Amino acid sequence: MELKKILCAVDLMDSLNPSADYARMLAEMAGASVVVMYVISSRSAYENLQVPVEDIAKGMRSIWAGSRANMDAFIETHFAGIEATGLIYEGRPAEKIVEIAREQGADLIVMGTHGRAGLDRLFFGSVANEVVRSAACPVLTIRPEKPADE
Repeated sequence: MELKKILCAVDLMDSLNPSADYARMLAEMAGASVVVMYVISSRSAYENLQVPVEDIAKGMRSIWAGSRANMDAFIETHFAGIEATGLIYEGRPAEKIVEIAREQGADLIVMGTHGRAGLDRLFFGSVANEVVRSAACPVLTIRPEKPADE
């Protein structure tokens, strides 16, 4: 198997994204390009709230603008010197990650997990778990490091 394109799914709202380090390392070793993607939760998640539609639209525009700036900075910080593209989408994260990996012809998906267990996992689900079950290509999941005091 040859790695030509790696899709690295990140959470720009999370200060820790260890998946970026792994994606960079693998890209350097294989000479692959990297597609870094972030998925903004769909605006439909906010439609049941008692908030005017105009306010939701304004908030989404603000989220998109901030996300674009954050993605550009993320690419510059984590993927300088590597062929890397930053993409931002709106929707259900697991579905979008699998869809874009297929569209981009990714040979590998690299993504982090939140490391939830027990009831947290039951109630919040697992984007990584859904991607592993649905993706057509291999998926490398990176667990967050535990703080030294745990």
